[in-house]
Amino acid sequence: MDLSLTLKRASLAGIMLTLCGSVAAQGQSAILADGTALTIVFPHEMFTTEGAVFHLEPLTQQIFVTGIAVTVPASVDGGVVAIGGTSDGAGGEITAATFDRLMDENAQPTGRDAIGGFSGAARSIYATDRANMGPARVAAAIQAQYLAQRDAAAVVHQGIFVAPSGPTDYPAMSGGTCKSAGHVYADAAGNHYYIPDIEVVIELSENVVGGAVRSFDQATGTIVIGNMLIMLNKDPRFTADVIGLGGSVIPASVLWAELNANPNSHIDIVGHMIGEYFMYAQWLETEFIDVTAPPTISAEQWLFRDDSDRIRFRGFLDKPLDETLNNGTLLTLHVEFRNGAVTILDRVESLSIDLVSGLGQYRVRSRDEVNVSLVDTVSMYATDSTGAEVTRSTWLRADVE
Repeated sequence: MDLSLTLKRASLAGIMLTLCGSVAAQGQSAILADGTALTIVFPHEMFTTEGAVFHLEPLTQQIFVTGIAVTVPASVDGGVVAIGGTSDGAGGEITAATFDRLMDENAQPTGRDAIGGFSGAARSIYATDRANMGPARVAAAIQAQYLAQRDAAAVVHQGIFVAPSGPTDYPAMSGGTCKSAGHVYADAAGNHYYIPDIEVVIELSENVVGGAVRSFDQATGTIVIGNMLIMLNKDPRFTADVIGLGGSVIPASVLWAELNANPNSHIDIVGHMIGEYFMYAQWLETEFIDVTAPPTISAEQWLFRDDSDRIRFRGFLDKPLDETLNNGTLLTLHVEFRNGAVTILDRVESLSIDLVSGLGQYRVRSRDEVNVSLVDTVSMYATDSTGAEVTRSTWLRADVE
């Protein structure tokens, strides 16, 4: 089993599309944050964007990108629309209701949202020249954050990290990217809006680095891979998640404990660059396991085929052994297909165990067992030797298809 292949995110774009699951298909109606009701224009007019963010308008929840003012609605067909890849500070993604969290003013080191471990952005959501045309104190705070953190990390990793020669001032960068797709909607007065009813994602850059850790420091939250200084993300608009073996989020404390035990572990990191050799890490992919946490079930590579009644996906159970016994007996894994609260099928699924990592892997292949067009929810759960459920993960078809 090639764990490095199955656990690796190929790019930041791929992660963002995975995370952006609030609205997965074209809608018919939308509600703006101010309560304005919209209906889709007929004949349908589709749009897409992928480009630098030139302006954010918090009063109307608009993102100006590639000549289009993308309006983030409160909901589409009753489902909340979230901006993929972002963080609302409470375990979710930024929505129309929290749109102002995207603003540099609120994310910069002295801003409203710079709290706790997220001490403030070191990069503007706008291109550097445009950011410099905004409030001078905001640009200065963001740039000072980068310079201070870069210099502190360089000192900690002195002798391992070699600073490139050349200018050491704040680097010039392009703006954050907005990827969106959707349709034109209209209000009762005939005003048109570009509504991202398929997806909307914001990323500051699309950077990935992976390799053996050469140096690390828990106090500053920094790692060196190759000749790259990497710091756990401090920008409150985005995450700083450590992903363990099997795809579950694990505490940062596990990361540091495992690195203390295995200093040259391989880690894949996705984040946003600030200059040529400093990165804020938003996702750190590891093969570590939080032994104190309950078992976790993950899933990937989904396929639903209504025309042939097929469902296929695979995933991992990170702790497959039954903790109620000491003889190595496995937990029993179940797959459940549902339509709303109604269970259509519930059956046992086999597990294969990787002898090196101890990770459990499963592959669900269902054909002609259920009417797939009726399946809107899939659950995987595991039971112990007494038949008691010990863990469960549930996915909406609309979020993973």
